Amino acid sequence: MRRIVEMYANLFRAAFAALADKRVRALLVVCAGIAALQAVIFRIIEGWSLLDGFYFAVVTMATVGYGDLAPRTNIGKLAAIAFMLVGIGVFVLTVSTIAQAFLREMELSRGSRLPSDRAGHDKP
Repeated sequence: MRRIVEMYANLFRAAFAALADKRVRALLVVCAGIAALQAVIFRIIEGWSLLDGFYFAVVTMATVGYGDLAPRTNIGKLAAIAFMLVGIGVFVLTVSTIAQAFLREMELSRGSRLPSDRAGHDKP
């Protein structure tokens, strides 16, 4: 039981450390900004609520695409394409940066060397 508690403590510590990373916070702000802008634009173009627009933005950026909301106007479809091209890339960059920060903190909390070092590629 103690081991499980320690593992969860390390997990939460790594999550908070990842969120403390300036790059992670900046990318989260950019993702939220893109989603908010998309929500406003789809409010204007498609007449959706801000919540529906924000939901559509997050579902689209995460490449989930439930299909429950879809733009109906040509300008809305073009706006969706533009947001997909930008939003998906920024979302992937954000998630990978969070993962890197998370893994870095997990390695530090274990007190072990980085995985590349363990593979026999010791750095001078």
